[in-house]
Amino acid sequence: MPMSQTWSYMKSHIKILCHDICILTIPKVHTGLSNIVTRSIQARKYCSHV
Repeated sequence: MPMSQTWSYMKSHIKILCHDICILTIPKVHTGLSNIVTRSIQARKYCSHV
């Protein structure tokens, strides 16, 4: 395989990997943030009742 074909294959492979990483990590970050917001809201409600 010529060097130019190898490089274009590597670039497309890296793009696919980055895309997969983004798909996997963004929902985790999003759910983590929503969990933090939910916990802080629950803590405020609890503190206001005490």
